[in-house]
Amino acid sequence: MADLFGIPKRFSEAGIKRYGFHGLSYEFIMHQLKSINPQKHSEHIVIAHLGNGASMCAVKEGKSIDSTMGFTALDGLVMGTRCGNLDPGVILYFLESEKMTSGNIQNMLYKESGLLGVSCTTFNMQELLQDKSIQAKKAIELFVYRIRRELGALTAVLGGLDVLVFTGGIGEHAWQIRQLVSQNNEWLGLEIDEALNKTNHLTISTPKSLVDVYVIPTDEEWVIANHCYHLMNKKES
Repeated sequence: MADLFGIPKRFSEAGIKRYGFHGLSYEFIMHQLKSINPQKHSEHIVIAHLGNGASMCAVKEGKSIDSTMGFTALDGLVMGTRCGNLDPGVILYFLESEKMTSGNIQNMLYKESGLLGVSCTTFNMQELLQDKSIQAKKAIELFVYRIRRELGALTAVLGGLDVLVFTGGIGEHAWQIRQLVSQNNEWLGLEIDEALNKTNHLTISTPKSLVDVYVIPTDEEWVIANHCYHLMNKKES
């Protein structure tokens, strides 16, 4: 059900559906979780891959059941230069009222939007965190708001939350973003240790937190190499 759009069936049958992205990153994180906490490996997990490209994935019993990205890598969270979730009616407005071409719209939504578009200055999160301007603050607040909203939605899809993982350039290094995402989540039973969070420690949840919160560096190249290795061995045998 998570892969369907509310469009005519003929388009769905032609492959117009939600695919999701960052699969290599999520595979690596699940591999790491298996060794870090084998007991929680098969429970209710949300992985937040936060970088210039950003998405979140809900994992249940070791399998992805939903993702914030859809047919393209433009959907979902606000990203460095990509808009994220957008009412399709806005596209129609650009075409009809602004007389923009599809090429102009594509360039704007992929390269001129997101953190860059809202802040009017940069897509670099570290620079935005140091910038005291109103627009920089607004870009950060929007980024965090969308993550928190999707965390709630994915938790509902999972039927609960046992593990939250932060990964990707921002997820691994921007402790301020992790803190903003994690705060006021008592309803989830989620609580992080602010001191551990500021050091990018592997485990940043408090002992009394009902949700285990981890900061795990991803390695998509390792997954590619691992798949190639097994494929070559399979061919040789």
